Amino acid sequence: MKILYGICSWGLGHATRSLPIIRKLIREGESLTIISHGYSLEFLRSELKKEDVNFFNVKDYPIPVSETKGELIAKSVVYWPKFMRRMEKGLGFVTKLCEKERFDVIVSDGRYDVYSRRIPSYFITHQVRILNPFKLKTMEFGSEIFNLFFLKRFKKFLVPDYEDDDLSGKLSHDLKLIKKHYLSYIGVLSDFKKRDTEKDIDYLISLSGPEPQRGILEKILMEQVKELDGKIVFTLGRPDKNVVKKEKGVEVYSIVGKEKREELMNRAKLIVSRSGYSTIMDLAVVKTKALMIPTPGQVEQEYLAEYHNRKGTFYSVKQEQLQLAEDTKKAQHTTGIKRECNVEKTVERVMDIL
Repeated sequence: MKILYGICSWGLGHATRSLPIIRKLIREGESLTIISHGYSLEFLRSELKKEDVNFFNVKDYPIPVSETKGELIAKSVVYWPKFMRRMEKGLGFVTKLCEKERFDVIVSDGRYDVYSRRIPSYFITHQVRILNPFKLKTMEFGSEIFNLFFLKRFKKFLVPDYEDDDLSGKLSHDLKLIKKHYLSYIGVLSDFKKRDTEKDIDYLISLSGPEPQRGILEKILMEQVKELDGKIVFTLGRPDKNVVKKEKGVEVYSIVGKEKREELMNRAKLIVSRSGYSTIMDLAVVKTKALMIPTPGQVEQEYLAEYHNRKGTFYSVKQEQLQLAEDTKKAQHTTGIKRECNVEKTVERVMDIL
């Protein structure tokens, strides 16, 4: 099969969670073309540099981040026209590429502009209901209408979660308009595996996500990490830098590859990170506790942090209220995600669907 695979570039989460599927497709001998942008594209090129994969750099729509509700309203006025222009441009590229390459299947992880009406197209998303900072039911109802509009273009939405005992809460459950037969709950997707290894890292601080908030949190953590005792590892989430340094008991890496990151997550007693859904799935697989700091203005992350805080699986705190020494102690008293999460079974479900 010839497969076109689109990956959203809002942080590295979409890229990391799609890697198990991509690796399986490569092992099965499928012909693969990947569309992404920015850090995600750089990361995928690095991870798959030994594989025969075609890459295309196509900008996706900008991430709608606003730190206040008033700012959100102001930005929305200019965001949606920009969203539609970028959608039209991306879709135009995809249409021409499909005419030239004659793909058999399209898979899109979080990119609404990577599909074709003439080719079976599947959309990977955990956010079937798009939340809003005003917590208005009518706006959430409208977000289901938005996704219903795109469901007509995709054969099915593949949801990386479980129908029962869910990780994503109301992002993909208790839907009002979208019926279950439109969705396939495939299970957790993560590029990591749980290892039977010694827990010899006290804190793994893992940064990710778009600027400027990634850099802002880096400065806050770099200052407060001095208050922690024990072995500390800091990954900056910066593919554009090449930094490895050790000073005052802290190891700092600009970015780490899959094997190293898997090792670090399994060795860590506690992980400090954003509350992106891909990170939550990684934590579910490696069975590590976490302190979560949602990106300001990213409603989805704020909801997931609050949701898991309420369930007692992870502890979370707002970026501007972070007191690292105190908050890490509270995070130690959470449960983490206990349920079994078998990524191999998830990938097999996806392969059966494709």
